[in-house]
Amino acid sequence: MFFPRLHRLSTFVLSITVCCVLSVATRPSSVRAYDDASGISHSYLNQENFLDIKSYQFHKLKEDEWYESQGGWRLTGGSMGLDLLFTDLEVRLPYQLGEEATVYFKSRQEEFYEIKPFRYLVEVEWRAVELIGLSFLGMPEYDKRKADQGGSITLGKRPWNYIRFQQLLQDLYYNEKNFYDTSYYSPHPVENNLEGAFSWKNWRGRFIYVQDTPFKQVFPKQELTVSYESKDNSATLDYHFGEQQIAGLSWRSFDIQKRRETKNPSESSSPDNREQQLLYSSADLYWLHPLNSEFHGTIGLREDRFQNLFRQLDVPYDDYNFHLWSLQLYGIIRHKTSMDRYLEYGLYAADTDKVTNYLSAGREDKATRKPELKMRVSWDFQDSSNQSALMFTTSWNLDNFFKDFWDGGNISYQKTF
Repeated sequence: MFFPRLHRLSTFVLSITVCCVLSVATRPSSVRAYDDASGISHSYLNQENFLDIKSYQFHKLKEDEWYESQGGWRLTGGSMGLDLLFTDLEVRLPYQLGEEATVYFKSRQEEFYEIKPFRYLVEVEWRAVELIGLSFLGMPEYDKRKADQGGSITLGKRPWNYIRFQQLLQDLYYNEKNFYDTSYYSPHPVENNLEGAFSWKNWRGRFIYVQDTPFKQVFPKQELTVSYESKDNSATLDYHFGEQQIAGLSWRSFDIQKRRETKNPSESSSPDNREQQLLYSSADLYWLHPLNSEFHGTIGLREDRFQNLFRQLDVPYDDYNFHLWSLQLYGIIRHKTSMDRYLEYGLYAADTDKVTNYLSAGREDKATRKPELKMRVSWDFQDSSNQSALMFTTSWNLDNFFKDFWDGGNISYQKTF
């Protein structure tokens, strides 16, 4: 009896040591995951897009189901104009191997301001004791230059009352395995991720902080240097008065800085001679309350602000600061029509401001401030266990109904287990 326990204890101590060594070894290259979106482009957001995004996002009750679950996958998407689509994909698939080990497949991709390549992580978590988890994780690639590797330590256990630190070394073997050209990283991109959640009496809270360390990718043949760093933060705090009765606040912000600079541009206003800072902040205050056994209501107030500070390094005439702001008041009625069928009605009204401020005195600024008003009608189909739901949505312009009444559609699906 003594020797099996001694073996488990020694294995646990060894794992802790490995995790600490990994953390210390990567500390000098300090911290949202670099997602290969290193291109610098203009912004094509429309005046009403933050109303679109709010109407396409999952209902707060579905959000709570997602975070209460051990795993699942979900996807929502909808039109943001004739040419662009908002998408939000999240996958978290666990498979338990005995009592101590769990394998996860994870992915998260959100697109609303630029194209994001698809990325994923495979994670192996081991728990010698219930409240401490050690993980090794990565993204295998055929092209070994693009392989990511890292580790994490978790104190506590999902879904509540835990804190987790994760460090991921991006494109870890790029310099050693690159036989395609002479490009290299200096230093390598590193992602640091700190997240946690708590549940205390009627209070529920979650937070996540992700930072990409500053790095450079150098292409000597093209005399091109690409620089990147970013931070992404989000938090939610809820108070539960009773069953499906919630008052809360959610907040998110990110700051992404990119620079592409070449000494020999092949064209004027070259995409490889640009600098950009993308800034976003959002705050959503909401209150949910059942109206009776068939109807449930939500009211909320939300502010969004997006900025694109764009610099054309070789043609200052093209420099500008773009911003899109909205302050919206919204209401949602959820109507249970049968055991596994729901109708949702949403109304969204906002004050919006869209500005492109050119830094050159020779160009005229563009500014539009106007109200936006839209509504949506959604059909929600759930399975008998309420663990999956498929929703179809139509949305309508109310501020310009007789000239342009159709405002697009949305399909979303969520499966939890």
